Amino acid sequence: MNIKQLQYFISVAEHLSFTAAAKTLYITQPSLSQQIADLERHIGVKLFYRDRHSVRLTAAGISLLKEAKGLVAKANEAIKITRLAETGTVGSLTIGYLGAAERRFLPQLLAKFNHKFPNVELNLVHFNAFTDLDKTLLQGDIDIAITLKSKTEMMPLLSWKVIYTDSLTLVLPSTHPLANKISKRFSLLNGESIFLLDRDVASRCFDTLLQICSDRKISPNIRLVTHMQTILLMVESGAGFAILPSIVPETYASQNLRCIDLDGADTKIDVIAAWKSNNPNPSLPLFLEEVEAIIVPNMYPLVK
Repeated sequence: MNIKQLQYFISVAEHLSFTAAAKTLYITQPSLSQQIADLERHIGVKLFYRDRHSVRLTAAGISLLKEAKGLVAKANEAIKITRLAETGTVGSLTIGYLGAAERRFLPQLLAKFNHKFPNVELNLVHFNAFTDLDKTLLQGDIDIAITLKSKTEMMPLLSWKVIYTDSLTLVLPSTHPLANKISKRFSLLNGESIFLLDRDVASRCFDTLLQICSDRKISPNIRLVTHMQTILLMVESGAGFAILPSIVPETYASQNLRCIDLDGADTKIDVIAAWKSNNPNPSLPLFLEEVEAIIVPNMYPLVK
């Protein structure tokens, strides 16, 4: 038994005429009769009462009709979904993110994509460390990553788009004695504690931040932590300061923090969408089109 035989059976059952059904199906009546006979032999029951003047469904035929319609509908739906999956409009996409830089655009991007492609399931995976995010992306366990572009590390096998460019800012507790005095005299922070993410967590940023301190004649007491939230809590408590992308303290939104802009090209960081160049997921190009749509002109007014 196959789907085509069920389609033939349904047509005969609906028309109660082999002649009319054959015309609808664009096949000859003898061919249709043979297909129905083959179906009856396969199932082992008669499906129609036939004489020279009428065709009627048997009890078995009535029972099969409902089931046959359901099977044909499911088969057609499966074919439809399969064809849509080829175009990427049905499927799933897994997005890795780090938790701060995305706040400027990711909720709106996801909402727009969901509205446009409701049959693509979006899965978000949060990472605490750049290294874990990079590894998972290269292993193919996620389709796309929202991350920072490295200035020094190679990103083999990856493609990326710059979504927006952020600036690093000096973050101090608002009650710090130097909060209103530092301005460009960063050397006043010599000996103060600066909180940095551990190299194992944020190797992409660690060396850059140390170089920024060196270029500005800052010789701080470096204290390493493993979570961004810990940095913000420690700075807010008055234990020291930090150098962070401007979006991070903005997202934290505390009146107890003072942010001082850092000038210079070395303080610019690119927030990117990165993906494996050979990723076969057909939904990925659709998502990248939506990423491209938010880059210009919508994102750049958010860059300080």
